[in-house]
Amino acid sequence: MSSVLQRITTASTAMLVAGLATLGAGTPARAAPGDANARGVVVDLSAEVLGIAVISADATIGSATAPAAGGTDTETLLAISIPGALGVTAGGTVEEVTATRAAASSSASSSVNGLSLAVLGVDVLDAGEVTATATCPQVGATSADTTFVGLELFGSAVTLTANAPAVVGSAAVVVPGLVGASLNASLTRVETTTATGATAIAVRAVLTLSGTILGVPTTIPVGTVIVAEAACERPPAAPAAATITPDEGPQSGGQTVTITGTGFIPGGTTVTFDGVPATGVTVAPAGTSLTAVTPPGAVGPASVVVSTVNGTAPPLGYTYLADGSAAVITDLTPTSGPTVGGTTVTITGTGFIGVTGVDFDGVPGTGFTVNPAGTTITVVTPPNPAGPAVVELVFPAGRVTAPTFTYIAPTITSIVPDSGPNTGGTTVTITGTGLTGATGVTFGNNPGTNLVVDPSGTSLTVVTPPGPVGPVDVTVLIPGANVTAPDGFTYVAAAPIAASITPDEGPQSGGQTVTITGAGFIPGGTTVTFDGAPATDVTVNAGGTSLTAVTPPGAIGPAAVVVSTGSGSAAPLDYTYLADGSDADVTGLTPTSGPTSGGTTVTITGTGFTGATGVTFDGVPGTGFTVNPAGTTITVVTPPNAAGSAVVRLVFPAGTAAAPPFTYVAPTITSIVPNTGPSTGGTTVTITGTGLTGATGVNFGNTPGTNLVVDPSGTSLTVVTPPGLPGPVDVTVLLPGDDVVEPDGFTYQIAPPVTDELNPGQGSTGGGTTVTVGGSGFVPGRTVVTICGQTIAASLVTVAPDGRSLTFRTPACAAGNTTVVVSVDGRASNALTFRYVPRILPVTGDTVAAPLSVGALLALLGVVLVLLTRRRQRAGRIG
Repeated sequence: MSSVLQRITTASTAMLVAGLATLGAGTPARAAPGDANARGVVVDLSAEVLGIAVISADATIGSATAPAAGGTDTETLLAISIPGALGVTAGGTVEEVTATRAAASSSASSSVNGLSLAVLGVDVLDAGEVTATATCPQVGATSADTTFVGLELFGSAVTLTANAPAVVGSAAVVVPGLVGASLNASLTRVETTTATGATAIAVRAVLTLSGTILGVPTTIPVGTVIVAEAACERPPAAPAAATITPDEGPQSGGQTVTITGTGFIPGGTTVTFDGVPATGVTVAPAGTSLTAVTPPGAVGPASVVVSTVNGTAPPLGYTYLADGSAAVITDLTPTSGPTVGGTTVTITGTGFIGVTGVDFDGVPGTGFTVNPAGTTITVVTPPNPAGPAVVELVFPAGRVTAPTFTYIAPTITSIVPDSGPNTGGTTVTITGTGLTGATGVTFGNNPGTNLVVDPSGTSLTVVTPPGPVGPVDVTVLIPGANVTAPDGFTYVAAAPIAASITPDEGPQSGGQTVTITGAGFIPGGTTVTFDGAPATDVTVNAGGTSLTAVTPPGAIGPAAVVVSTGSGSAAPLDYTYLADGSDADVTGLTPTSGPTSGGTTVTITGTGFTGATGVTFDGVPGTGFTVNPAGTTITVVTPPNAAGSAVVRLVFPAGTAAAPPFTYVAPTITSIVPNTGPSTGGTTVTITGTGLTGATGVNFGNTPGTNLVVDPSGTSLTVVTPPGLPGPVDVTVLLPGDDVVEPDGFTYQIAPPVTDELNPGQGSTGGGTTVTVGGSGFVPGRTVVTICGQTIAASLVTVAPDGRSLTFRTPACAAGNTTVVVSVDGRASNALTFRYVPRILPVTGDTVAAPLSVGALLALLGVVLVLLTRRRQRAGRIG
């Protein structure tokens, strides 16, 4: 068999081994820190040739996983067999697989004896004894270790080095369809450690088949066999407890608390309170919080400790509060007292330490004390209704019921005096029992004033309020239970007092509701007069301190208001009647119509106009209002308004009166002369019509005219037209109240353009000078320029939006003067002069001063020579 076992020596074979080693070197994934697991023998082999299975084996013999809450899982003496395998047989024993999780360490080990593995009838792997061990302490280095005795591959002894290149071998096998078949095996040994874990695999075998199928060399992966595997993860640190909520509760326990922190293990965490275990401990899946139910404990602080298999957290503080479970009550003295409270009660017994107060029917008592021995409580009763009251001792975390306490209602034995004027002010003394703590006294439904209570609770004094004539109940208001003397005081009639009237003016026709305040008013027995005329609907409030009444008609001016009862009359109050137009009688309105722009002086005649303050037309006040002293004539100037009939009303301080309507007449345009003019504007137009008074402007199309002058008669106006586009436009006269429009009232006609200036006035004979022409009447897209007998097309002429300037570029032309004419739609302007000059130097207006050509330079030189020759000749003649 030595010929079968081969060491890898060639480069190509080394590549195969490297690939196989990589395939089998992975480390199993671990669930969490502290985990540990071990496996004895794992067989995972399968292969097909031409669609027919030739090898099939899947089995794990021996497996252990450490419990999450701590402890050990183990399996021992397991026979190695692979039921149902195809082409694979195995034998031997898994001596033991063990996995342990503890606070200080997690570990795993695997031991296999007498292993034999055959594939396709070939003895592939044999081992006498194989072990793998992994140890992960909570503190210190992790370790991985493997051993084997008598390891053979394909019948030959081999030695594996941990984490070294694989040892490989092969043997010929017979596989239908695979010509020249051989079974190949690659063995590795794994011992790996990290900062958090360790993995040990004693033997890892990767198998393949190779040969030729249908003339094609082929390699078929078969799978992996693992012998003795162990892995562990370092256990986490001990749990940490950060907070407990709530951090206090009843001494009898039973309270659910929440503890937050880290490292809590579901199903593996305990909580103790001063060493006593809590119940119902439930850990959240993330291990960062838990809930637990407190056990009973002694009143005071307690140490709360959270523990897991990984250790114990530093303690948290919790306070057990007294809940009264230890209290025993033997007596309560006295057992009764007044409803106003104030009775000092003594409660005796045991176990009162920690009590914080005493309630009477849920109302806390006052002046609470408890003696150091916890055997005596004193407390002052609060106010409460008459009858038995439940008494409870209040502890920080509970209540304990004591014997009942009975509240006794107060009494009234006398009221002196028991009568007085209905205006109030009588000082009354009330005697009885249980009056201590009285907060007020009512007579009927009205509170008395100046209450003084005797400390003994047997008497009090109070001043009566105003009230209705007759008997009323007297009620002493006491916390816990009021006490009433039916018909205990009788009001007798007194003359009323009137203090104020609101409002103190109103319409002469009456009908206004006024409020009068004072005292001594009697419901159903009070009258009010205005200058002797009785008011109606007099209504007095229950206290007799105010009333309402509806005014009768009265004369314009001041009136005396008198309030009276059967006991007399009050001093009069002042009230003023205001004009409301009810006396007005309109007999005429002249004129009855006028323009919508307003400004018509209207005269209204009739009677009863005294006090009028203005006139409105459809709610809009007129101007220039006057009324004659006799109150028979009003003059007013109409405001602007829309055309049509307008409602006219006379305005008075307290009302209005109707007058005949006034008709607003819409303005008209009867003629526009002249009705045509040049598009440059400037035409003075006369517009005639009606109702033009007050015109504020005239628009030609959407453009306002200028120099508006309106004839005072409102029958004509003059205006100067603005520039406009050729064609008809609407003419609109702008008037307050209603504009008037003459559709297509004016037609703009095209006028010949006008030219004023050229800039520059000269340019090169070669052309190209940009010239700006100033003037008016230029139209974009319709303007051409003629210069030097040549026409510049409209597309080459740029016209400013306001039509007052244009630019073009000159064509070439002979030197000398020429004319420039601008034409719009065939209408020609006046002519301006432009001078062409030879292109010797850059000319103002040229866009670019081009360099002189050679010909131009020679021509210039010739001119200079001629000039020099002429100068010499002249000089010779002179000489």
